[in-house]
Amino acid sequence: MQIKGRCYCGAIEYEGIGPTLYQANCHCENCRRAIGAQSVAWITLKHPTFAFTKREPTAYITDTGATRTFCPQCGTSLTYQHPDRDGEIDIITATLDQPEKFSPNLSVYSEEKLPWVKCDVDLTGSATSKS
Repeated sequence: MQIKGRCYCGAIEYEGIGPTLYQANCHCENCRRAIGAQSVAWITLKHPTFAFTKREPTAYITDTGATRTFCPQCGTSLTYQHPDRDGEIDIITATLDQPEKFSPNLSVYSEEKLPWVKCDVDLTGSATSKS
């Protein structure tokens, strides 16, 4: 399955090939601060199936060693990679051309969620280490 997406202004586009490895809602503080929201929905693909097809985004290396990419023009956050998860890339679901096809089926770092956020009881699972 081909998966395509872009940033808000359209300056950066990407595509990848599924299936997804994960479709998760992340509640960790790092993601919340980087994205500016109470949580972020991600899909995860095998990195070799993913490519930016229109311009390259700006990369930011976090204090945890992760690489987050974003559009330098409009600021849209796009991807996340961590060396502990070699060969995988997380893509922000909201940037997909068809995000409705990739609803989260897993909540991660729920223990870090904001107290006013209610986690969907149908989403189960937990990450064991902070990336």
